[in-house]
Amino acid sequence: AQHTCALTSAGQVFCWGQNGQGQLGNGTTTFSFGPVLVDGLVGVTAIAAGATHTCAVISSGNVRCWGGNANGQLGDGSTVARLAPVAVTGLNAVAALAAGDAFTCARTTSGTLRCWGLNQNGQLGDGT
Repeated sequence: AQHTCALTSAGQVFCWGQNGQGQLGNGTTTFSFGPVLVDGLVGVTAIAAGATHTCAVISSGNVRCWGGNANGQLGDGSTVARLAPVAVTGLNAVAALAAGDAFTCARTTSGTLRCWGLNQNGQLGDGT
């Protein structure tokens, strides 16, 4: 919505734009007109950005997320915004990610789909 991120061929992530909830992942809430390196990520293979959060798959197949978390969209078991990447709990072997306004979904290498965060309109796909 108000930030953009890019994945380099070297497996690094750079983000820029609004940063009021830490969505740039550089440990601050300072807005940036230009790309800033996301703290602590190496070997990133995929990224997905939501409205105020971003998630990344790292080479181990684990997922790290950062930014706004009011609806649990970071998957760390809390609703606290994170200024730098945190691990998604209980999730590994991820092949692909998608992020919406305040939710995130991951497809594992076995084909399982897991989603977390806001489910106001059934976007988690679990029938609730």
